[in-house]
Amino acid sequence: MPETFSSRTVAIVALASLLAGFVVVFAGGMLLFAPATTVPQAPPLGPDAGARVAAPSPAQVDAGEAPVVVEPSEPAEAGAPAAAEGAVRFAPSAVSRCWDANNPAVLPGATCDRLQAIDDHFASKAAEIAGCARGHGRLAFIMDLRFSTGFVRSWGGPSSTIANAGTVVACVRRVTQPLPLAAAAHAHDRYLMVLPIDW
Repeated sequence: MPETFSSRTVAIVALASLLAGFVVVFAGGMLLFAPATTVPQAPPLGPDAGARVAAPSPAQVDAGEAPVVVEPSEPAEAGAPAAAEGAVRFAPSAVSRCWDANNPAVLPGATCDRLQAIDDHFASKAAEIAGCARGHGRLAFIMDLRFSTGFVRSWGGPSSTIANAGTVVACVRRVTQPLPLAAAAHAHDRYLMVLPIDW
């Protein structure tokens, strides 16, 4: 004898089936039409190509955020020769902030000493760095250095105009490691500095 169901049971089963079908279709549609994650690219060469990078605040540094671009306060060096094909040129590095050991107080760049040993180290690796990029452009190579722990972090600033800036940063980082922190004269423990590199 066939089993009979009450109209209430039939209605509940139908409603549950409809709800389950809606969830499956809706969730599948959301996955299908979810926007793709975009990877930030280096900004194109434009009128701000000569802009300088302002180092981020300590909170931005700790959060891994990129620094912002500020307009240059002084003109580029007059009569500076253009880099030849396959050559590389370094502008003097600029320390924008520094910190003393075990002291969270931020010291402005004007009171920080320059790390000449880091500039000299990069100059000694010019041939290897020259091979990191194709074409012409600038990389604002930003470094966060801590002498007490040997911590080094680096990234490209948003004013970089060199093509494939992320790949170039990774190459420069690779060919310049290890940095000579043990031999570098320094008055403070941590530095945030920018080294402009032109190809």
